[in-house]
Amino acid sequence: MSPRLFKELRCRAKQSITLEPTSPSCWTMPHQMLTSMHRWRSLGLAVALAAPLLWGPAVAAPGPLPCAVPADLSTLSGDWQAEAQAHVNGGVAPSFQRLQLQVGRDGRVRGQRDWAAVHTGLGAVQGHNRQGQPSLQAVEPLIGWIESRSCRVLLVETEDSGRVSGWLRHDASGSFLELEISQSGRGAVVLFADFRRQASTQAGATPRPR
Repeated sequence: MSPRLFKELRCRAKQSITLEPTSPSCWTMPHQMLTSMHRWRSLGLAVALAAPLLWGPAVAAPGPLPCAVPADLSTLSGDWQAEAQAHVNGGVAPSFQRLQLQVGRDGRVRGQRDWAAVHTGLGAVQGHNRQGQPSLQAVEPLIGWIESRSCRVLLVETEDSGRVSGWLRHDASGSFLELEISQSGRGAVVLFADFRRQASTQAGATPRPR
């Protein structure tokens, strides 16, 4: 700040306190300069107030639930069932979903997914079977893996373009599969569901691959 400008500001401050009239010794600052100073001061205040909003601490996105895999993955063999809203070409409709899985100790999976529409009357929304024909139920053979380090589940249909992917989870009720099922093309379908194992099929009631 120049000495002349500093003197002018000090003089005006003194006048505002003592209520004295403008002293002849005070240099009258041009109005344009005062306006410019107020504008820059307002801009600086706005930036200071906005800084905490722009550069505040980032909030971390919620991560997946902790991975809890049994020591012997073959114990995951059995029937897993769910009810889900299936979005197909013809619309959205509730469906019964079942996974019959044979899981090896290393996580290899063979099995099948069968599904059936809840509503089967006149005008019911139809899906497609693996031959591409409109249907209210179907069976799809599967192969895949359950990955022990990450709890990742990935299954694919062997006679169609269907894909089943998601996570092995665990809560107070026990293990469940949090899955998304999708297929493209004429038999397109998308759904999300939590599959839970039926009590009668737990602990190895289904044959397991070696």
